[in-house]
Amino acid sequence: MSGEYRAGPWVDQDVQQVRPYVVAGGRSCPRYAMGLDTVLTTRSTDPAADTARIGVLAPETAHALGLCRAGDRSVAEIAATIDQPILVTKTILSDLIDAGALAIAPPTAQPDPDTGRPSPHLLQALLEGLEAHDFAVA
Repeated sequence: MSGEYRAGPWVDQDVQQVRPYVVAGGRSCPRYAMGLDTVLTTRSTDPAADTARIGVLAPETAHALGLCRAGDRSVAEIAATIDQPILVTKTILSDLIDAGALAIAPPTAQPDPDTGRPSPHLLQALLEGLEAHDFAVA
């Protein structure tokens, strides 16, 4: 070798410049238990009131809050959209819950109290929704 440094195939040119733990303020554990399918909703529809109460937000945090303002979002959807790992996203969302900007949405469909299974109405709606899509097998 001539002393010249050459990047090998294991060097990723698209590595994030900011480490995830920096985005989460050095924390690696969210304060609230959330699954990938946990849905979050905004507590206020007034962005100005949120800004006055919370203050200046990091870009990822503002992006996550903006997504939820546009409609309820799952943790997985938020993480994919803000391009952050799930654990970092959950930590960001925990901060927004603590600030009073977000809330974990209650499940929309409750199971049948007698059987513990989903209601027949929910299952029928699911079946109709699946039948409405054309799932072509290639």
